[in-house]
Amino acid sequence: RQAPPPARRHAVPPRFLRSLPASPRSPGPVRFAPCSAMAAARSLSATAQTLATALVAGERRALSKAITLVESTQPASREAADELLSLVLPQRDASRCLRLGISGPPGTGKSTLIESLGLELASRRHRLAVLAVDPSSHRSGGSVLGDKTRMPQLSANPAAFIRPSPAQGVLGGVARRTEDVALLCESGGYDRVVVETVGVGQSEVVVAGLVDMFVLLVPPGAGDGLQGIKRGIMELADL
Repeated sequence: RQAPPPARRHAVPPRFLRSLPASPRSPGPVRFAPCSAMAAARSLSATAQTLATALVAGERRALSKAITLVESTQPASREAADELLSLVLPQRDASRCLRLGISGPPGTGKSTLIESLGLELASRRHRLAVLAVDPSSHRSGGSVLGDKTRMPQLSANPAAFIRPSPAQGVLGGVARRTEDVALLCESGGYDRVVVETVGVGQSEVVVAGLVDMFVLLVPPGAGDGLQGIKRGIMELADL
């Protein structure tokens, strides 16, 4: 008499399994591969498309999430961020946008000036985005991100969007993705973008190449006439 065939086991997708206990004859646990990279890439691609639609519609939460995606250092997030930018850039009206860079040494009143300027722009029915770059600790890697506390009235204005970002050790006064973040803000309907740099010295001039107008704040008693004619950040300032 012939023995019945063994029962067929149902195939379980590997992504639902992590490990199985070792059998008496196996040397160790059976390992399965995690969720494939292709599935993760598809998920991020769908996220980029959803964010692009909401961002162009003017949703502030979508803009915040889009900035987080662009500033991420994960390789998969980088691909999704590039896709997001390619989706929203055609909706950007460059003829209506104006970028202003405000820089200066620490404690010169950059945030205070931005609040006064921002309230004036909001009263003229402009939509303002403030990108405040904060220095990062070389010991812990963290940032205070406290510039928003110096703009209490502007923070409560519905026409303003304030986003602090860490410098993460990048020299030049701005963060690594500041230009991409400015493009997202402009694509989201903000026609005035202000970039506030970290407290800078004479050679941190990267922001001058990202904006239409570069404003340099200098505290009183910052040097003699010779200091004023030195090359560097002084010669690049428009105001």
